[in-house]
Parts: sequence; structure tokens; C-alpha cells
Amino acid sequence: MLRFTRRSEYGLMALAYLGQRAGEFGSVRAIVEELNIPKRLLAEVLKDLSKVGLVDSVRGPGGGYRLTSHPSQISLANVVEALEGPMHLSDCGAGSCSLTTSCLIQGGISRVGEEIRSVLQNHTLVDVTAQPQDTPALSV
Repeated sequence: MLRFTRRSEYGLMALAYLGQRAGEFGSVRAIVEELNIPKRLLAEVLKDLSKVGLVDSVRGPGGGYRLTSHPSQISLANVVEALEGPMHLSDCGAGSCSLTTSCLIQGGISRVGEEIRSVLQNHTLVDVTAQPQDTPALSV
């Protein structure tokens, strides 16, 4: 089963938190208290997001982290790749498979991987933080 790692989940949660603060800095402590996620892992995640320029960081009182772009400009693919590295669905895409010469699924797996990356590239932080619309009850 494909799923986000905890690093990616916590990264997305922290970015959503920061996105709600419209340019204000949010401290690791405040994010941990609000989202109830592990402080140490969050600090590592935010440091990695800072390295790739998705967040700014400032030390000291009133400091913390803030988004460098509007949430609508931050794709899920950028977040996942910042925290996990390049996306590969299988060893085929990573170039480390010993069965490359005899593999019957390599091309298909590569296409599926590209489609998954495209979906993540086409969805932004706004898409995962938007509140679902109230849906009317079905009439029977």
C-alpha cells in the first residue's frame, strides 16, 4: 500500500499550521502544542523544509518558521521530495534493480510512478487543508 511517511504527514501538518498564520512565525513549541506531534521529529522536518526554501526560519524571541510562498504555491510533491528524496514507486525508478534486463513491468511501473508524481505535483497545500463542503443528504 502506498502512503505518506510520518515525516511527510508531519511536514504537511506543520505547513498547514503555518499557512493559517498569514506570514507570522510559528515556533516549534507552538506547533507541537497545537498539533500534538513529536517535537524532535518536527524540528528535523522543519529544518529540512528550511533547507529547500519552503519555510524561512528565525531564531530568538518571536522567531520560528513561516512559509516562503502562499499555500496554493506549495505542491505536495515538493514537500514529499524535500522530506523523502526523489519519489520512486519501485527499484525500477531508482535504477537499483538487478532485474532490469529481464523485467516485464519496468515501463508500466515507471509510467504509474510518473502519474502519481503528477497528481502530487498538481495538488497543493490548500487542497489538503480545505474544509470539505457540507454535502446535502441523499433523498431516497
